[in-house]
Amino acid sequence: MNRLLTVTIMLTMTIGNNVLAQEEDAPNENRSTTEIQGKASDAQDKADKLITNRRFRAQTGSLSKLSMNMSMSYNGGSLAKPLAADRPNIANAGDTTSISGINGTVNASYRLDKLNRLNLGTGLQMLAPFNDTIETDDQRAEREFEENKGDLDASNPYLSYTHMNRFFDVQTVFTGGMTQYTASNLTDVGYQNSADFSLNTMYDFGGSAFSLGALVLYNRYFFDKDVEEFLAFQNRDVFGFLPQAEYVINDMFNLRTIIRSNWYQNTVADVNDYEQRPITQSVGLGISLNRDVFLYPNIQFAYENLQAENTNVGFTANINMF
Repeated sequence: MNRLLTVTIMLTMTIGNNVLAQEEDAPNENRSTTEIQGKASDAQDKADKLITNRRFRAQTGSLSKLSMNMSMSYNGGSLAKPLAADRPNIANAGDTTSISGINGTVNASYRLDKLNRLNLGTGLQMLAPFNDTIETDDQRAEREFEENKGDLDASNPYLSYTHMNRFFDVQTVFTGGMTQYTASNLTDVGYQNSADFSLNTMYDFGGSAFSLGALVLYNRYFFDKDVEEFLAFQNRDVFGFLPQAEYVINDMFNLRTIIRSNWYQNTVADVNDYEQRPITQSVGLGISLNRDVFLYPNIQFAYENLQAENTNVGFTANINMF
């Protein structure tokens, strides 16, 4: 009896001690989980902490030390004829083509640190990929079509530097670089190379679905042909302040618009005469498949001529491959 009582007491004390030990360990387990979560949060890349805009992330590259990025766009015809060869030049810009085409870049990016990177890439271009004929009164567009239709060219290599940051809660991406032109539709009229600078900003009002920002840009072009008939097509300086806005619908979709106002250019024919380009606007649906893939179907129109025949269609894809 005494032996049985002793065993029972010992079992009771053992069970009690185990329960107490588990209760004492429980807070330690919770703290460990919290600490692990905290460390995981701290491990988030600094660039993604500062830059939360999905489009900015996909455009600037992946988080790898060395990565590849592809940006592809289909610049189609008008809303009335989206697959036509002729593309209305709604901005009256000399540094762009007047026919439809697929173009983009293949870019290698090296991260100097979390917020700075160097980019080396080349452009890709195929003009009028779906057409055998063109209906246009524009002689330059007709010449571009006849000389380039259906040809896939790797062209216009460039070197650039990108810095990402957040100033006063404004997400900011600065890019500056040099481009060497080899695409025949530009070299035919004398374009040789350019220096390009842009400042892309967005402010989301403390994490709201609505964001406002602006794209500030400046391009200086250099030429190797001084032919009278080309001078009117040669834009020497182009600069602008272009407001933009976004509204996040959910983790995948957002609405976006950019207004190409306050956009000015001069030509080699008269470098002292700066004219404002027609005010145009792009409206589209941003589709974020994941951090490194962003799609943007859109339309572009000019305020001076709001017609389907003068409204362009387009599609852009930004893809970080690794």
